[in-house]
Parts: sequence; structure tokens; C-alpha cells
Amino acid sequence: MKRIFKNKKILFIMIAIVIVIGTFLGISYSEELQNDVEVTRNSILTYYLDVTYDGIDRNGVASSDTTVSSIRSGYMEVKDKIPDGLTFEGFITTSNGTIGAVRRNDENTACTGRVVDDTNEAFNDHGTWNAGNTEYTYHGLHYDASTRTVSFKVYNLQAGCKLTVGIITRTPAEIDDPTTTNVVETRRDFYNFGNIIEKSLSKNSNTVHVYMGNANAPLYNVTYSYTGTVPSNAPAVPSMNSYAQGATVGVANAPLVEGYSFSGWTTSDATVSNGSFVMPNSTVTLTGSFTEKAKKNVRYTITGTSPDGYVVPLTKNYYQDAIVDVDSLSVGDVFNGYRFLGWGSSDVTISDDKNFVMPNQDVTLVGSFEPVTYTVTYAFYDGVLPPNSDTLLPADETYSPGDIVTLPTINEPNGYQFFGWYKEDNFIMPDNDITVYGEWGVRAGTFEPTIAKAVTSSKSYYREGDVVTFRTTVTNTAAFTITDVIVSENNTNAVFTDGTGYEIVTDHFVKIPTLASNASIDIYSSYTVLSTDTNTVTNEVELVSALAGNGYILYEKDYKATVNFNIQPKVTICKTITGPVVPNKFQIKVTGTGYETWVVLDEDECKDIFVDPGTYIIREVIPQEYELSSVTGISTNGGTLTVTSGVNSTITFTNRFKNKGFYHSSGRVENTITSSK
Repeated sequence: MKRIFKNKKILFIMIAIVIVIGTFLGISYSEELQNDVEVTRNSILTYYLDVTYDGIDRNGVASSDTTVSSIRSGYMEVKDKIPDGLTFEGFITTSNGTIGAVRRNDENTACTGRVVDDTNEAFNDHGTWNAGNTEYTYHGLHYDASTRTVSFKVYNLQAGCKLTVGIITRTPAEIDDPTTTNVVETRRDFYNFGNIIEKSLSKNSNTVHVYMGNANAPLYNVTYSYTGTVPSNAPAVPSMNSYAQGATVGVANAPLVEGYSFSGWTTSDATVSNGSFVMPNSTVTLTGSFTEKAKKNVRYTITGTSPDGYVVPLTKNYYQDAIVDVDSLSVGDVFNGYRFLGWGSSDVTISDDKNFVMPNQDVTLVGSFEPVTYTVTYAFYDGVLPPNSDTLLPADETYSPGDIVTLPTINEPNGYQFFGWYKEDNFIMPDNDITVYGEWGVRAGTFEPTIAKAVTSSKSYYREGDVVTFRTTVTNTAAFTITDVIVSENNTNAVFTDGTGYEIVTDHFVKIPTLASNASIDIYSSYTVLSTDTNTVTNEVELVSALAGNGYILYEKDYKATVNFNIQPKVTICKTITGPVVPNKFQIKVTGTGYETWVVLDEDECKDIFVDPGTYIIREVIPQEYELSSVTGISTNGGTLTVTSGVNSTITFTNRFKNKGFYHSSGRVENTITSSK
């Protein structure tokens, strides 16, 4: 939902200037309202709740009113109890029913973030009441008439953006409240604020206030306070409000604090009924207390066969009503030859966003796998074929992805030679069906070409992601032309690249159509260094078959050539946390001669970097809410590490939580009001 306004600070309260929104209810314009001003009878008041989110992303970019950063909220729950005496008229709606986020400094630019449409309404551009007129909904926005409370959830809001919800209300037709009979009111006051919760963070918005009637009428204060043990992340108590005697005062919503239930606001100074009380001619103090909820377990289990190497997620515990994200393994993921069929539970309902609301009981999530198999089919190329060649074909075989496929041997009839399969032996089965082709030739004399290989890229050491390039030279030493020379790259991570005089059949096979007597052909290939490569990598190329028009065949021997290249030593940097965890990113700087990089880690995470042999300084930038407990692998934070060829190292930083708080991300609600004439 888009709204054009400017922020104006008045007594440190955010007040918005609102431009006309069409012609709603026959009203053609809106005017700015300052705080504590008088409004007219039977007029429209529109409250705007701006939900925003701030944070510092892994690149150190802090969001603001002019800058967005690459960090997004989880679920943020918002509640706003509209003041007693006002009549709820509806929500500001849009022509297509969307309620989305925009840049704070550019409301024409959309951001990620949305109101969660848990009502699953069909497309409409207006809200609807239910059959009993007790609830009004509009694409995830709710109004509960019994508690006079607006509620909704916001999800995935990008830091530096905002999402606006407009609540339309109408002032009473008369100043005197007809529901109270003992006093004739000459003044009515309307205070409004919202509350938001995201995980362990809970905050109140600013409070806005307008009134009707006598500006000089005597007023009495309503104050709020907590009793007992107060959670460190509890929002501030509602601000003090003032009302005339006889006014109907709505008690503030209970504060939202993850993991705690609230007793409700109570007082001995007045009688509270259905969330409201009649203001006496004295002050009223309301108090409430928190009780910590019990935590319940979420346990994962696999039914049926589990693939080798799969580790079931650990059992974790959560407070009641917490939003629990289900383990990231998704339906259809293939793990070591098994396809995951998904998580299910008889205890909860898992949403499309792969999460659920934690009930007041333990939850068991059950997953299952099914084996995945694919077929290897064998075929012979047309051309020279022995009699009854179909009887020589191996039968089809099925394998799971990741299985090692050993190519079958073929019996050779008299007068024929099997040149081999055009696929590397002991290959890893992919996740698809494949056909492996073989070729025959007639026996006559023999010929014996040569093959050599060299590295053409020039580096002393290579790191993950680097591309190593090779040149393979095939020479025909025979006194006649040879044809259909097949050359294979035997390292699965090496692939052939384009060149002159040969054709790429697959990533690992090339064919030289014709090679004249005493001629040579250069074939080019490359290898992209993997994270698993260490020390020295050997790369092998092989000439697997060739033909001659005069019936000569390839002399039987290994035609292989190898080259080696060196891998940069690996430094593994790890992060562990002791005690409570506040969501954070931990930054470690690595510097050496002509070298500098940053490693960004989550808690209990490790990352690898590859460096040349030498001396490096490794330092953690310690977040404000943590302190460094220990570091292993170097003598101290900022200590030196000497890296030698062929030797990998591990550095582990252990931090301890220092202060409670929510430092790097926060949600808030800003509440503004307009009056229409």
C-alpha cells in the first residue's frame, strides 16, 4: 500500500502529512493533524501504522530512511486497539488488494515485504464483515469488534523499507457518551498506539492523541506499570494518558513478548468490563505482570530408509506461539541417491512458507525418502560391426545417483577388435538416464600414435574457482592417415574446450576426424579448482581409440599423459558461541603481503580460504554484544599464522554473549493520524 507523506518531528512524536486518498465516504480532502488537537464530531480519523525494519547486512551496510540493506525480517506481529468512542469504518484498500512495502525515501519503488494474507480471500478491493459482524477482514488485516483490536502480520520486510496500513475510524456524533449515565461529558479524548513483536523483540509505537469538546475540562491521569520480574525485552509501558470524568477508557492491549504470558492490566481504582472502564474523578493506575511460558521440544525423525550420510536435525525447544522454521531440506531434494518426500506432522500444520506456530506441546516432524534410480543403456555405433553384434550388447542396468558405474568388458570375435566405450570407466552415475556407446574395428596391422600433455596457464598455486588450462598434443607416427581418434579427459572435473581440428563429443571426450601421417593436433581443456582439492592435483588424458582405412588397428597399450598443478594451502576459519545467542554476523579480517580478505561467519559456522604460503595476520572484529573467550590455531586475536605448502590450518574463534539486547535488527511501528472534513 502506497502513501505519500513527509515525516515531521513534533515533541519527538512522528506525525505524518497525508495527501488526499481519492474521495472516500464522500470526503474530498484530508488535513494534517498535530498531536493534542481538537477534532470535530462525526468526522473521519484515519490512523496510519508504518511498519519498518532496520539492520546491518553482512557487507556492513546499515539501513536508514535513505538506504536499504540486504537483510529482511521474519514474521512481525502488529496489534493496535483503536480508542473507545471511535467507530471502525474499514481499512484503506487498494484496487488490486495488495498490501506491500516501498522504499522509505521513494514510495514509487517497491521492496520485499508483505502483509501475510492468512484470510486467503478471493480477489477484492474492499474488506468484508463475517456473518456475525464480529470480525472484519481485508487480505490479512483483521479487526476484532469484541476487543476493538486491529491485528496483522508482516513478513520478509527489507531493512530500509516500510509497509503502511491505514485504519479508518469515525468520531462520535455527540461529545456526551450515551453509554455512561452518571456524568454528562463535555470532553472526550482519543489516545492510540500500536505494538509489534518479532521473535524476542517487542516494541510500542509512539502515542497519538486528539480530543473533542472543552479544552479546559478537568483531566485525570491513567498510568501503567509492570510488577514482578519484567523480561529484558518487554516493551515500555504505555504512556500516561489523561481523560475527563465519565469518559469510557479502553485498556491498552496486553504487551506481546515472545515466551511470556501477560496477566492483563488490572486496577483497584476503577471497574474494568470488556476491556474498558469509566473514568472516575481521580487517577487510575493499571498494573500487569509476566509469566514465562514453558518450552516444548521440536523433534525430527525419518521413517523408512535414510540415505547414507544424512543427519537428522537436532531436537530444539521453543516457546509456545513462536514461529518455528522447518529444516531447510525441501521436497524433491536428492541426497546420496534418495529423494526427500517432505516433512509432515500430526501435531501442527506446516505453512507454505515452511514454518508453523509452536503449540503448548512437544512436536514431532516426520520425514521420508525414496530411492532414486536411473538406467544405463549400452549401444554400438554404426559402421564396422561383428556378426550378431546385438548379442554382444550388455543388458541395461539401473543405478542410484552417485553410484560408481564400472563399464562391462566385451568378448571380441575373431577378426574384430572392440575399441572401447566412449565413457570414462568407473564414472559417477548422474541423476538422469544415459546411453554409453562403443565402437568396433577390423583387425589388420597396428599403428602407435603418441600423446603428451602440458599446463598452459602459469601460476605457482591455484585456489578454489581458478581455471587451469591444458594443451594435449596427439601425433600420428604412422605412414598413413588415421581417423576417428578419440581422446578422453580422465579427471571428472576437467573439460575439453574449443579448438581447431577436433570435435567435442562430450565434456570429457573429443574426436579428431582425420590426422595425417606425421601430423600433430593440439587439443585444449580446462579444470576449475574445487573446494575439496588439496596439495597437488594430477590430471590425466588418454587416447582411447583410433581407426585406419587400411584395416590397421591401434596397438594395444595405455596411451596416457599426466600433468600436475599445485593447490594453495587452505585455512579454515570457524566461529563458536557459548551461552545465549543474539542473531549476528561475525567478521574476521585476514591480511598478508599483498593480500586482504574478510570472512563473515554465523555462529557455529566454518569457512575456507585459500592463500599462498606466507605469514598472515588474522583478527576478529568483536561485535558489541560479545566478547572473545578464546582463539585456537593462532596465539591471540590479531596473531600471525605461518602457512606452508601442502599444510592446511584451522583457526577457531570462540565468543561469549556479553549483554542482552537486540542490536542489529529491529522492527517498529510509527503511528500517525489525519482528520477529514
